[in-house]
Order: sequence, then C-alpha cells, then structure tokens
Amino acid sequence: MALVDYGSSSSSENEEPETIAHGSVNLKRSALPTAASLLGAKIAKPASDDEQDDFDNPTLHGGRIRSFKHERGNWATFVYVPALACAEQLEDFQREAIETLAPHLELQPNESIHLSLSKTVVLQYHQIDEFQRSLQHALHSCVGFNSTLNSLEVYTNEERTRTFLAVQLDAAYTTKMSGLLHCVDSVMRDYRLEQFYKNPSFHVSLLWCLGDQKAMLHAKLQELQQLLEDHETLKLSVHELRCKCGNKDFIYKLK
Repeated sequence: MALVDYGSSSSSENEEPETIAHGSVNLKRSALPTAASLLGAKIAKPASDDEQDDFDNPTLHGGRIRSFKHERGNWATFVYVPALACAEQLEDFQREAIETLAPHLELQPNESIHLSLSKTVVLQYHQIDEFQRSLQHALHSCVGFNSTLNSLEVYTNEERTRTFLAVQLDAAYTTKMSGLLHCVDSVMRDYRLEQFYKNPSFHVSLLWCLGDQKAMLHAKLQELQQLLEDHETLKLSVHELRCKCGNKDFIYKLK
C-alpha cells in the first residue's frame, strides 16, 4: 500500500497564524471588563487595494502572471514526479544554457525540477485531507519504474505569457507514465477539478522566459541539445509521486 508522508502541519502561506496574548490577573479583585466586551469586537480593517494588488503584481513574481486570482483560503495544488536522480546534471545544464543564450535571451532557471502529472488546481482548506486520501487510494496499487529523459522541447503556458525549455520523457516510458496520470486524473475528475492535457507531453521544465519566445528557442534548440548530450544519461526514478498543496508536501510511495 502506498505510504503518505503528511509533512509539516504549518498553515498555508495564504493564511496568517493566530496569535494569542496572555495577561496577568489580580486574584484578589475581579477583573475589569475588557474594551471588547463594552464596545464590541474590533472589526478587522480590510486590506487596501494596494495590499491586495501585491498578491497579483507581476513585478513581485519575476514578471509572472497568476493563472487564477489569489484569494485567502485558496491552496494552489499540483501532483508531480521529483527529478531527484538527475537533478545535479540538470542544474549544470541550466547554468550552461543560460550562459549560452545570454546574448540573445534572458532565461531563468526553474527552482523546482520535476515532471508534472497535473495542472495547478485550487483546493479549499477543508478539502485537503480528503483529497490526499483519495490520491493515496488511487495510487495504492501503482508500480514504480525507472525511466530516462532525452530530447529538449519548447513550450508556452496556456496564456502564452511565458516560454519554457524542457527535457522530455523518453517515449519508451510514455505508457507507464500515462497509467499514473490516469489515476491522478480520476481524482481530479471526482473533485470536479481540471484534468491534465488531453494529449500529454511528459517533460521536466528547466528554464523559462517572459513572453512567447518559441521561435528564438527553436532556432537555438540544436545547440542546446548538444549541450545536454554532453552530460551522462539523465535518469528519472519514478518510485514516488508528490503533491504540493500550498506549503504542505505529501509523498506517495509506489510499489
């Protein structure tokens, strides 16, 4: 059976921790009534327009634009395979590619190197535990496998506001990865959340830049592919899936 590591129980970044102040009381005299009891509880001041705009201000996120509006209580959630076995090789390639394209294009490295098995969806706090149990149940009979990554490809996000350079999963492992995706999609469907792409191209995103720069990256693709091939075989161990939900991380071990 799949094991789940529920990780930290800390609150979402979208929520503020509750702070309780403790005061001393003179036991010989009755405590005076508090201002709150006489005047009513203080009404929290709503965030100003400027404060709310900070959540969706592209200048605070490297120019990136949110695919859905930030709201308190929304937990951005996605399922993925971590690329742990080849992470060091891919980080070296990131540096080499950034240096190679520096005269032509400003590329940024992806901080999290992984293969996505879902789109980013939104959960409410009360849905998280049940959603994780559903994923655990859907994956409990899935068998892990070893695979490799090979050719580079260029993608844009759905809004075409960012362009990505990614390394694709070897086609020999597409069927096995599709089996895992089927299990993840079944949970998304049960929760009426958006499922993965109809014709998925399994890949690990490595670098990104603002705007639609597919033509520029395609022109440099052969040169970048040679840089990648100078490295040893890129191994992708698929023996666990992970789910990132806000600042919580869940791990599902495969058989």
